[in-house]
Amino acid sequence: MFNNLNAEMARRKMSMKALAEATGISYESMKNKMSGVTEFKRSEMIQVKKEFPDCSLDYLFATEELKV
Repeated sequence: MFNNLNAEMARRKMSMKALAEATGISYESMKNKMSGVTEFKRSEMIQVKKEFPDCSLDYLFATEELKV
């Protein structure tokens, strides 16, 4: 669902489990949030963003790409 976040994780060779551990979100919750089953809380989004300091929240959590 979050293509940009997934791409940044891939660039850094970061697994979903590693991101969950780094942000203090359980792995099961992270899987649900990344697949769109549940929503990220703002505080969780900020924790995720801290792992990607060179990326904006808008970029990381964009859910669709612009169609030209």
